Amino acid sequence: MDIGTQLRNLLDQDGISQKQLAEDLNISATTLNGYVQNRRQPDAKTVIRLASYFNTTTDYIYGISTVREPSTIPYNAEERHLVNIYRGIPEDKKPLYIETGRTFSAFGKKKRKESQKKKEGE
Repeated sequence: MDIGTQLRNLLDQDGISQKQLAEDLNISATTLNGYVQNRRQPDAKTVIRLASYFNTTTDYIYGISTVREPSTIPYNAEERHLVNIYRGIPEDKKPLYIETGRTFSAFGKKKRKESQKKKEGE
């Protein structure tokens, strides 16, 4: 997705007009409309202000992430590495990556249950 699409979605979801957003962010309505129509690209500072206004992330504004809600728990280095791997996978291969992760997760849960039963049996 592109910034214009994301902004249109956010405006629609929150029931905010372009005019209102432009006033709230103290930018011209013409400039904002340029972002929404993908005729202009906001600078990084403006993207940060947009993300803050809509309580989302800059990744969501840029269309990199499909998750609007910002994470309340920061990723550790390994988690960030997994996210970066996922982002580099071709779209048609992502379901396989997810299913593999689910398999490993289920295996880990099974091992934890077995370990817990052993401890309870001692």
